[in-house]
Amino acid sequence: MRGLRWIALACALAGPPAAEAADKTIGVIMSGNIIYYQEVHKAFVAAIAQEGFGPAAADTILQMPSPEPMSWTNAARKLVAADVNVLVTYGAPATLAAIRETRGIPIVFAGLYDPVAVGAQSRNAMGISSKAPMTSLLKYLKKLVVYSRIAVVYNEAEPDAVRQVEELRQLEQQYGFHTIKLPVRRPEDVKNLSFRGKADAVLISVSSVANEALDSIVQKCREAKVPAISQMSGTAERGIILSLSPSATEQGQAAARITAKLLRGENPPGITVEMPKKVELALNLKEAGLLGLKVPDELVSDATKVIK
Repeated sequence: MRGLRWIALACALAGPPAAEAADKTIGVIMSGNIIYYQEVHKAFVAAIAQEGFGPAAADTILQMPSPEPMSWTNAARKLVAADVNVLVTYGAPATLAAIRETRGIPIVFAGLYDPVAVGAQSRNAMGISSKAPMTSLLKYLKKLVVYSRIAVVYNEAEPDAVRQVEELRQLEQQYGFHTIKLPVRRPEDVKNLSFRGKADAVLISVSSVANEALDSIVQKCREAKVPAISQMSGTAERGIILSLSPSATEQGQAAARITAKLLRGENPPGITVEMPKKVELALNLKEAGLLGLKVPDELVSDATKVIK
């Protein structure tokens, strides 16, 4: 088990330390080295300062656990022991670990795929969903490549990734494909994956484990001449051909807005789970070219971001 990685009070991402002790403390759990969560947190830090809870008014404790159960649990326990005023979590594993560890500290989640389905709603947990329509992603993929087999890389210990697998299987008959499940428990497990002759496309799930090994998975897709798709933004720049994801900026801003309400004393049960309003479709034309895929003009027009 890799050690817990964490950054103490007033970390660099949250700004310089205040000269005097702040009135409030915000705890944040950001699983692993995940680009999407980093972008969500960047937006959160900027937005919470605009809400009046910058470094002078609120200290921030940022924990970055390795993507495995004990590290998520330890991260939550450290923040509970620090008696933070609000606990902010990105992704299902971090959120569920926080819910298990405290009933008294309000939890604000973001970057969490389908909060209701994974059981992230509780009396002290609220936030914004990061669920994008799986049907839309499959429709866009159909414009790019004919597929009958879709492999999905996921971690069975991450409920949001498991939920994506379930959604894929429910859509098999409608879209005429078969789901190939490729579970990984650690980023190192990716080295054992093989896509050549096994899949027509690969979905890299929202799993923290899978996304820590994103570059390795993309390279294996290139070697097999198979397109990779995702429902996390920031992945197209790293070789994902199609990504359909709620805006990371909107996720962070929503989490900051809810956190500010809680810090001002608003009652948690009065704050409902928000649904994303901004969904971004990123298309990597350069990657499509490397795989020899012809991209229709219609797909280029639909994309909100095109990488050439």
